[in-house]
Parts: sequence; structure tokens; C-alpha cells
Amino acid sequence: MMRTPRQIWKHRHETLSTAIAFHLNPQFDPCALFAILTHHRSIPVTDISTREKCLPWDELPPDFGGYGDSVWQQMLAELRASLPALDDLVKRLARTLKFSQQPLSAQSSLLELGLNGLWLQRGVQYQRRLTTEQKWRASLLRGLLISSDHMASARGARGERLKPPMVPVLSEYKSQIQESELPAGKPLLPFQQRAGEISGDAVLKAPTGSGKTLAAMLWAVRNQSENGRLFYVLPYTASINAMTDRFKRIFPPDSIGVLHHRNAAYLFRQMEDEPARERNQTARLLAGLAREMYHPIRVCTPHQILRFALRGRGWEFGLAEFQNACFVFDEVHAFEPLITGLTLATVKLLREMGSRVLFTSATIPSFLEDIIVTSLNIDPANIVSPDPADKLDSLVCDKLRHRIEVRAGSLLDDLPQIVQEIRESGESALLVCNHVATSQEVWRQLRDDYDLAPRLLHSRFNGRDRNEIERKITSKDKPAVLVATQAVEVSLDIDYDRGYTEPAPADALGQRLGRINRKGARPPASVVVFERPSGGHLYDQTLTDETVRLMRVADILTEASLVRIVDEVYRNGYTGTALEEFNRGVSNQDITQFRSRIVPGTYRPWTDDLFDQTDGQVEVLPDSLLDEFTALRRQQLYVQAEQLLVPIRMGQKFKALKAGTLFYEETLREWVTSLNYSSETGLDLSAQSNNIL
Repeated sequence: MMRTPRQIWKHRHETLSTAIAFHLNPQFDPCALFAILTHHRSIPVTDISTREKCLPWDELPPDFGGYGDSVWQQMLAELRASLPALDDLVKRLARTLKFSQQPLSAQSSLLELGLNGLWLQRGVQYQRRLTTEQKWRASLLRGLLISSDHMASARGARGERLKPPMVPVLSEYKSQIQESELPAGKPLLPFQQRAGEISGDAVLKAPTGSGKTLAAMLWAVRNQSENGRLFYVLPYTASINAMTDRFKRIFPPDSIGVLHHRNAAYLFRQMEDEPARERNQTARLLAGLAREMYHPIRVCTPHQILRFALRGRGWEFGLAEFQNACFVFDEVHAFEPLITGLTLATVKLLREMGSRVLFTSATIPSFLEDIIVTSLNIDPANIVSPDPADKLDSLVCDKLRHRIEVRAGSLLDDLPQIVQEIRESGESALLVCNHVATSQEVWRQLRDDYDLAPRLLHSRFNGRDRNEIERKITSKDKPAVLVATQAVEVSLDIDYDRGYTEPAPADALGQRLGRINRKGARPPASVVVFERPSGGHLYDQTLTDETVRLMRVADILTEASLVRIVDEVYRNGYTGTALEEFNRGVSNQDITQFRSRIVPGTYRPWTDDLFDQTDGQVEVLPDSLLDEFTALRRQQLYVQAEQLLVPIRMGQKFKALKAGTLFYEETLREWVTSLNYSSETGLDLSAQSNNIL
């Protein structure tokens, strides 16, 4: 097949490769033979409905298949027809690699794989005679072989070989880290120095804009093992992209991998000087390699770490690259209760593999900190935060950034007063709404009724338009008025003079405040928090109402007082459904009994559904962009085509189906919607409902 262009053999080479390997060396490690046998396909199944790509029974020796040996004998006959060429290749390899071998001849039966039939049984109960160590080793070797195979085949858009980068020694980049992250002429703050001196698992609490990321990176410098990889975990796509950009200013760019459901689009944007088709090919290639073991530093969502623990597709890679690695879980306060529980269970598994872990947040509630510290038995000396008693640290803790006013009514109803205050102050203003539809209505009124030129940011823009919006609002010439939803909370480096926000729990509110007088370099900024949301409660009403009550007496807000408010709001910890979800995650038996439940050569497809739907979302194509989408696909510009898709929640999908505004286009294999879409306002769902939601 390799010597005849466009000829496809249509059989699995892995089965013959395993037979040949065992024949050449009858003492071959069964775990390695298993890795050869399964490095392209999972072990066979009897349930044909599975979505796994599996080895076919009839392409295995008769002792394994049980369906007769006609196909296997045909494969052997075709192999023997090419035996001289194969024998020549094996002999040359033996000389080069200096190994001895059994003779390979036409009389070789090749009917054995060197494996007990139990290796191909899926149920844990069938593999009890295999030791835990065997199953772990077989899975480890399988992951290494798959990744090696893919990387050896990887070629850039011009056909060049992509050589995997070396693991950076973080200590050699310490000066670059400080130069990149520290303001010119500023010394390390005491809490940053302490973080860089800690060995072992730790918790880091520091305000937004205080240098928390620098402290986390110094912790990683101190805790990296030889050849240990670094995983920087964040909950949102925008924050992952921003952190990746920061890392690429410090470390060799090819050592940094970005891993989330839209990483190909991010990578595409980084290659502006390349021709479009080459950009597409390279971006898609690197996006795939980011899921494997190519990049020694990875910035990713927690779902990508959990994919390993729950044995999703490619879980075996983690057995190698998570060993002795450093993990930074940033913005941990924003993890959903289920994800928090699953993460804590996974961290215990990672620690068994020699990894070290740092949890960090600007507004982590005390109850969550206590859960982390207690469940992981973290040394109290390894809990780091700015010390109010220290002169330098106190500048962070006591910085006066916001003057809070709680105002009756809703933001939408108060627009005339808001516009008057913006005009009289001459300041830039950020207006944060809880719902997309509310933000769209606020934007329309500001533009049409008040002759302002606001920008709009929310989650229902397609990737192309959202990238352009984020580029403009983070530029020096940012719009004077920005209307946004909680999409603005996700680590965008923006700074407005004053703010107006709908009510939200204290931790979410703290993130919004971090986009107003961000560095605290100016006098306290005016921030108005409204008592009532315009379109119904998005968040837990009890937590939201308690936050509003505490904000009413806050007046000038410091970082220390914000943390106290967060602690007070969450004084009861997880309750109700949130508690149930957290407990379900932290006690997940697939993670807590990970070693005993390993079934080599399999993965669990449902984890792909769970994680790839990005927290219950689906992407749809506005029909106004259908022609452009089709043209891009026809030109094989797949990344640009994907940038036209708009994310909506699963509940909104079902409403659109019921309303007849959404249908599945079989040829494109995409959901297409007739709902209005524009680059200024995004997708408009108002045709489905008269409520502002």
C-alpha cells in the first residue's frame, strides 16, 4: 500500500504487526505487544452500537476472533507475498538498532500474538487475572506509542517535520518571568516571594491586578521536577487565550499549547502572515497535537484534565505527561460545584503520580478554601495571601478602587439617569447585564434614543465577530461605553472609569469590579449596583440578595472588604443542589477507584459529549451566513468556516426547534437558524420569546 499511490489495503496492519513483533522476539513484553495491537483502534466489542473505532474480530488470529480465519489467512497470504521486502527492512532495522531477532520466513505461522485472550475482554471482571501494574503499564505504553505515531507523522503546511519541543526548565526563565510580569522598576511583593519559596501543594489568594499570575509562575519554578510539564488551568476560553499570549512572551512559543474547544481558531489568529489555506492546515494540526503530548506547557480548561481521570478519548496520554507535573488551577472560585468536586478527586490521583498542585483565586470563599485544604491535607504554611501587616502587601489589600452605590430599580429602567451621569462625568463607562437580551436592549436604547456609540459584548456572537470586539475593547482606543454580560468577567484586560451592574453574587460581582479602575491607580471609581435584575434572576436569588444587602453598607470597597463580603455571602457553603453536585463529583468512583477500574485499550465516549458540549452549549449557523460558510468549506478553509458558528445553550436550542427557527442541515452536518444575526448585536432570540432572558 505504501509503495502504490492511492491503493488502500482495507485491513488493520496492527494485528499483523503484533504477530510479527512476537515472532521476532518471543520474550517481548505483553504490555508492549498490547500497545502495538491497539495503537490505532480500541479492543473489539460485541456491541456494534458503540462509537469507538474498534479492531474487527475477523482480522485477529482464530484463537481470538472466533468467526473463522478466512480474513486472517487472506491477510497472511498478502503479507507473505511481500515477505522479501519486509525481511530486508527488519534486518536493516536490527542492524541499526542493534537487536537480535528470530528468522522471518514464509514458513512462519504468525498465528500467535503473545497475549492471553483476557487482554481483549472489556469487562473489569474478565481482566482480574491481569495485575493493576500490567493494566497501568499497557495503557501507559499505548499512550506513548499513539502519541509517538502521531507526532512522527505530523507535518506542517509546507511539509516540514514538526519536531516536539524540549520541556523548558522553568528556573532558567525566572528573570524573563519577572521582567514580563512586573511593572518596570517594581520589586517583588512579599506574598509573591513567599509563593516562590513554597515546596509542595499550596493555595494562593490575591486580588485581581495584584500580580497573582506572577506568584503562581514563581511557585511553578520552585516546584518543577526534572522534565516535569506545566498545566495552567482556567475556566474560560477568553482567559485561556489571554494567558497563552502572556506565556508566549516568556517561553519558546512552540512549547506552549492551548487546549479548549475553540483552540484551532485561536491558533489561526496567531498566524496572520501565513496564506489562508496554510494557516488552516497548521492551526488544525497544532490544535490536534495540543490534545496529545506535543506541548510541554499547556493552558487549558479543567475539562481537559478531567477527561483523563474519567477515561475519555486519549486518556492514556495523561499517564505519561501528568507524572511529576505542576498544575495551577486558577480562578477556582468560578468552577461549577460538580467540576470542583471532580477536580478535587482528580487532584488526589495526580498527587499519587508525583504531581504538585496550586489552587489560586482572587475571591475564593473561605468555605471552599477549607474544603481544598482539608481534603488535600495542605500544610497551613502553604496558604499564601498578601499580608495586611506588611507595608508593601498592604498596598494591595487596602487599595481603594471602588465607591459602591446600591440603587433601587433596574439598570434598564435607570438608563436616562445613567446617560446623564456618563455625559456629566466625561468618563468611560462599563454597563454589565445578566442576560444577553437585556444587554441587546440596553445597547439599542443607548444608540438609538441617546445618540451614544456603545459597543456590545456577550456570548451569542460568532467567533469572528467576538474576536474583533475583544480586539477593539482591549486596544488603546477602546469604546467610551461598553455594554456587556458576564462575558466581560473572563480575564479580559480592560479598564473603565465607572460602572453600572445588575445584581450578582459577590464573587461574580468582584470579577466585574476588576474591569473598573483595574489597577487602582486612580481615585475610587463610582460603581452602581442595582437592586433588581431587568430580566429575572440568573443567579441564586438568596446569594444575590445577600450580596446587595452587604454592598449597601460597603461604601468605599477595598480588596480586603470584598473578600469579607464573599465569605459572608457563602458562609453556609454549598447547599441544596450545589452540594449534591459537589458530592457527586468528589466521590466519583471512576476517579476514586481509577487504578482498579482501568480497562486497557478502551475509552468512554460519553465523556467527549459531556466536555465537548462546553457546559451544555451547541453551536448554530445563522442562515444569513450560510452562503459564506459553504464557500469557505468548499475552499477547505475550515477554521474560518467554524468561526461563523454561534454558541447557544441547550435549552435555547430546544426552544428554537419548537418555534421552527432551527433545523439540521444534513449536507453540512450543522444546525442552521433563521433567527436574526448581526455583527453589532449578535444572535437575537427575541423572536422566540417576549421575555427578556
